[in-house]
Amino acid sequence: MKLLVNAAFVGGKLRGINRYLQRLVPPLSRLCKVTVLASDHRLFAGTHCDLVSIPEWTQTLSRRFLWEITCLRQYCTEEYDVLLCPTPIAPPGIRLPVISIVHDLTPLVMSHMHSAEYKTMFWLGLQTLRWADAVVAVSDHTKSDLGRLRIVPPRRVYRVLEGPGLLPTEEENLFAQRFYPYILYVGGHWSHKNVTKLVATFVKLKSKEKLKLVIVGGGPMEVTEKAVRKRGLENRIVLLSDLPDAYLSSLYVHCSAFVFPSLYEGFGLPVLEALAHGAPIACSHTSSIPEVAGKAALYFDPHSVKDMASKVQILLDDSTLVAELRNRGPDQASRFSWEKAASEIYQIAMKLTRHRAC
Repeated sequence: MKLLVNAAFVGGKLRGINRYLQRLVPPLSRLCKVTVLASDHRLFAGTHCDLVSIPEWTQTLSRRFLWEITCLRQYCTEEYDVLLCPTPIAPPGIRLPVISIVHDLTPLVMSHMHSAEYKTMFWLGLQTLRWADAVVAVSDHTKSDLGRLRIVPPRRVYRVLEGPGLLPTEEENLFAQRFYPYILYVGGHWSHKNVTKLVATFVKLKSKEKLKLVIVGGGPMEVTEKAVRKRGLENRIVLLSDLPDAYLSSLYVHCSAFVFPSLYEGFGLPVLEALAHGAPIACSHTSSIPEVAGKAALYFDPHSVKDMASKVQILLDDSTLVAELRNRGPDQASRFSWEKAASEIYQIAMKLTRHRAC
């Protein structure tokens, strides 16, 4: 089978869907012949797939949408069997079966936190899923959210869980030592990530040591910086972004606690990464996060600073529980893998090709 992958958005930082594709394409290319459409090929260096160049201007949201609606079809020749779109879009007029992936519905669920332009483009993209032959949701929660929109018949929607974006390595990295002791958050600074509540929670923690809060993530950092300055915590809260994988892995391994206060996630990749590294986790009980963390985390109400502080404090005080969670984490993480995700998407693609042949 020959799979064509639309990676029009690829470029810039290695996070989100870029990270998803970086992890998914290699195991997919071991199952079938993969050709990737992208303007930036660095993400796929060393993979066994063919690369086709497309215009760089496709990396912006509105231009990418225009290209996918008007130009993508010219690449979808009979040379290929299935088109995979790793974003929620299914271009019209394509003769190949189309698989589209929905990672989350944040612009709709948390609509007050997004610009009108972004919400409009996202909504228009979702409408094109009517043309998709199969739609992949990355969690049961995202599948349920999508079902409520009634855009795609349930029989065409599949759940395929993600794997960890980052795995621990045997090579020890000393990057984390400069922050000891610390609690860790990895994600972004967008409003639904609830980072300002995390800053407020940090203030309420009781620690005999000079505990630090290390925040790793991209996006609009200004609100977080303002919250840090307001409380005079510039020397105890560290803001980092765009770290090499080895540095981030070191932070996961050595943190006293990993805290994830997000209000809404389509999957929750940082939680899975923390599990894989054996970090003791306190996280929100909302959306898809419990699907990922299972019984390997403490849960809190992300709207309550008091509840968040209470659960994090338990991790700082209860060494027996921490040891138990550190043991549970890798076992829980082992239930998720990119090899499994690739195999399930491959099976969906094969099913579509068989139906096409009938």
